[in-house]
Amino acid sequence: MIITPQDFIEALTWRDGLDFGILLVIVYALLRLLQGTRAVPVLLSVAVLGGIAAAANALDMVAVATLLTNFLEYVIIILIVVFHQELRRILLHTGQRLLPQGRREAARSAVGEVVLAADRLRRARLGALFILQGEIDVLDVVSDRGREIDASLHADTLVALMIPHAINLAHDGAVLIQNLRISRAGVICPLTQRERLDPGFGTRHRGGIGVSEESDALVVVVSEERGEIRTVHRGAISEPLTPPQLEERITRWLDQPRAEGSRQATASESLAVGKGAARSYMDLRKAGETGADASVVRRWEPEDGELTTAASKGGE
Repeated sequence: MIITPQDFIEALTWRDGLDFGILLVIVYALLRLLQGTRAVPVLLSVAVLGGIAAAANALDMVAVATLLTNFLEYVIIILIVVFHQELRRILLHTGQRLLPQGRREAARSAVGEVVLAADRLRRARLGALFILQGEIDVLDVVSDRGREIDASLHADTLVALMIPHAINLAHDGAVLIQNLRISRAGVICPLTQRERLDPGFGTRHRGGIGVSEESDALVVVVSEERGEIRTVHRGAISEPLTPPQLEERITRWLDQPRAEGSRQATASESLAVGKGAARSYMDLRKAGETGADASVVRRWEPEDGELTTAASKGGE
């Protein structure tokens, strides 16, 4: 019995349409989340192997068909092992979409911690490079992946990782922040090949520009010689920023993926995150200057020129 397209359409019900629509939305969302990651070429390879297996079955090539069919039966387990980080990011992203209040709270805390750490390092004249990863995996473009940290995002941890000392092997490089967590330290960034740059920009600035040219990450650069904080995005380096300006830049960048992905972000949400980030930074700043943390802040305040720029030998 041959089913014509008209018969097929007449047999469809509203449940079939709903079923197909939900499936289409899920596939589209997964493709958007995986866009720009290393999962795309692997999935294409799996699709090619599936096509070869189907062709081998059709041509009655028993050996090739059996081998590829057995491989494809276990491909789900292989993909879970290979892409566990991507799966974690997808689940985290989905949870943040379902619970926007939780995302705002996490963003406020993250912005406050990064700004507090950058301001401490600036005042202590210690250089630093923080990479906030976007949709593109930064590890695919860096020269050296450094050391895995996988720690909560706290200003004290960021400062400790940047203290130049012979026993601190992670300070000579960048700190990579993924999913609002400290992922890796000692990451070596590719240097930009751009010729027309400020002669005062050293290795640290050139590395920040280089990694931002090859990814969509936001890079925070702290200069030990100038005592300045700048951000770099898509190869464009900002003017020196104050802590409130740095808060605004990071908050605006955090809002961009939501606005591009779902087009549902509102101005009120962005303003709420920005104001919350400012409150978080001020609260952290006050907490850092009083109580148990006061010793840490005072320890790294430059007093009478005791702290010098010679501590960091990697250049700005």
